[in-house]
Amino acid sequence: MYISLRTAFFAAALGLLGASASAPARATYILQDTYYGGVDTWAYPSDVIGDPNTFNITSAAIGRTNAGNTLQVTINTNYAGKPESAAADGTGYGALFITPGSNGWTPQGAGPGYYNDTYQPGDWMYAATIPLDPQSSAGAGGLYVTSGGTIVMSHVGNNYQTYPLDQSSPYYFRADQAVQFAPGGGQATEAGTSESWMIGTDTITFTINDGGLLGDDFALSWAMTCANDIIQGQVDLPAQSHVDVPEPPTWSIVLAGLLFAGLTGARQPRRARSRRQRRVYC
Repeated sequence: MYISLRTAFFAAALGLLGASASAPARATYILQDTYYGGVDTWAYPSDVIGDPNTFNITSAAIGRTNAGNTLQVTINTNYAGKPESAAADGTGYGALFITPGSNGWTPQGAGPGYYNDTYQPGDWMYAATIPLDPQSSAGAGGLYVTSGGTIVMSHVGNNYQTYPLDQSSPYYFRADQAVQFAPGGGQATEAGTSESWMIGTDTITFTINDGGLLGDDFALSWAMTCANDIIQGQVDLPAQSHVDVPEPPTWSIVLAGLLFAGLTGARQPRRARSRRQRRVYC
């Protein structure tokens, strides 16, 4: 009885430990916005052109879920909920661009701002799309191979050159940046993938079910269509982002079960000895 009871409790504890994998805690990579980009006609080199309360991007939180099969990218930006495609300046949400590989990011110039960096053909391999001006807070997009469509450059009101390079544009913004993607005629999304987006309070989240296609190391870029601020850089997800570990409450249950099993097992021999002693002396 002593061995079977203790074994039963130990097995139950292991069962709880295994069940905890359904509520994983994963490592998250934080990409800080230190990138400026080139073709800045603002009065001075700056991270944000225009009102920071509208355009500022602070960081992106990147991680994998669903046993590593889903990539989630959350952009932390004041622009969330503020597309102005219906206004005079005509700005809207940009696509999320990704190039797989540990050396996927190859900006021009010197960091951290890369003041001379502009889009070069071949920079971005994939685009996860979002409408310019969504009419809801969530929806479905797609993960596309950029060679099958057109990468749209930064612009305001369909004007692709910024003031003062083009006198017909009254706005300052950062030009020659990749900001949106237009699929080609009949272009389908990358086979076996799906993508959705969600707009929250100061956040824009892309959820890409890629089956691990994009990998754990990749270059990333996102901006609104005027590129008044851009987040761009290399992402290297930590190895533990694929390891499911029990959440703290589950650990408590497991430890309590093991402790109870230990206490129960410790009592059994004493009771057995006591019974034997009574038999001897009766």
